[in-house]
Amino acid sequence: MKVIVAGAGEVGYNIAERLSRDRVDVVLIDTDQSRLDAVVDTLDVQTIRGSASHPDVLARAGLEGSDLLVAVTSSDEINVLACRVSQLMAPDVRRTARIRDPLLYKAVSRDDLREGLGLSYVIDPTSLTVDNIMDFLDLPGAVDVINVGAGQLKFVGLRLPRQHPAAGRPLAEALPRSAGNNLLVVAIYRHHEVLIPTGATVLKPRDLLYMAATAEHLPDVAAFFGIEWKTIDNVFIMGGGEVGLSLARRLEGRDDMTVKLVEQNPERCEYLSRELERTIVLRGDATDQALLEDEGISDCDVFIAVGTDDEKNMVTCLLAKRLGAANTITRVNRYSYAPLVSAIGLESLVSARVAAVSAILKFIHKGLVVTVATLQNEDAEVVEVVLTGKSRFCGLPLKDAKIPSGSIVAGILRGDESLIPRGDTVLLAGDILALVARSDVVGQLTRTMS
Repeated sequence: MKVIVAGAGEVGYNIAERLSRDRVDVVLIDTDQSRLDAVVDTLDVQTIRGSASHPDVLARAGLEGSDLLVAVTSSDEINVLACRVSQLMAPDVRRTARIRDPLLYKAVSRDDLREGLGLSYVIDPTSLTVDNIMDFLDLPGAVDVINVGAGQLKFVGLRLPRQHPAAGRPLAEALPRSAGNNLLVVAIYRHHEVLIPTGATVLKPRDLLYMAATAEHLPDVAAFFGIEWKTIDNVFIMGGGEVGLSLARRLEGRDDMTVKLVEQNPERCEYLSRELERTIVLRGDATDQALLEDEGISDCDVFIAVGTDDEKNMVTCLLAKRLGAANTITRVNRYSYAPLVSAIGLESLVSARVAAVSAILKFIHKGLVVTVATLQNEDAEVVEVVLTGKSRFCGLPLKDAKIPSGSIVAGILRGDESLIPRGDTVLLAGDILALVARSDVVGQLTRTMS
């Protein structure tokens, strides 16, 4: 497989890194030679200096023999033009582009944009970020939430408290499947390493556990971790940019929810007040303790900082927690800040760049794979695989299916039904298997399942 990546920024670099790790032939294009030099020093990829919108540059990159063009430069215009030019030069090459300008989406629908440019997928960072935040609102306090299928199954990452009764016990004792529970631990992050657990795996305090659960059993996940399950009634948003505006619009669709949005710029506040119907728009600085106290921050269920300044997002979330906010969600633009955010006690974070990389991964794997997402730190992936009637796994109970080491069947989508599998669950043609696998075994997994 050969992939051309246009743009050597953080997203482009991470995509190239993941692809090269999977032994995909990658060509990285950028106009900045210093960025390309940094790539050559760390990755086994080919680099070309130039604009990806220029036919000669695309030809030198080998567009005709490529499978996919990923346009993620810092310019929407270059991304769109690169895809359009590539469509004219090589119609059979799949194309995906990152487009950030909200005005473009107001003028042209995503479907029209895809059809007009012949795109497999349009990457909208704002929508991806808001979707991620909405997932966190299903279980406040989670470190990570990944939807499987249309959300029928969720993989929720939470840290095991230091004094939790399950700490020091084997997983089979802490969550015995024979007890009829609907929870399954599918991955554990410990000391920056991922474990695909077995029943004998001993849980340790501060382990980051990924649990598979159906949507209706999220209260059971909360109960296991000692989290009080309650509806979200009161939300604060810091930052009235496109993410804050889009998030407030989504939250206005939820009944009986009070939403307050804090924004400093007076002109932007006037605009937000016109665009939003039920959201209370507050002009001020979210680091102003008196403002937060006067507006009832102590009654806040979730404080969400989505400004463009990473440091201010972190500071305001810390302040909100100190003043009584039950939970916080922090937006970080530089994902290198993620370890710092966790270290200072802000577990729930979102990153448009990481969301974009995860979205693009669905185009990487061929065959029966219908979707791919990454878990924390991108050391493991969630892969959805459709079982065809020709698969050797059809008709077998899961305990007899030889799933590659380093992977686990975490859930099954069967028609409208969602299943947390057991050893005696029989696999059927048409099942969509949601598997969690270490990144280094995903290739072997997809070959085995075909």
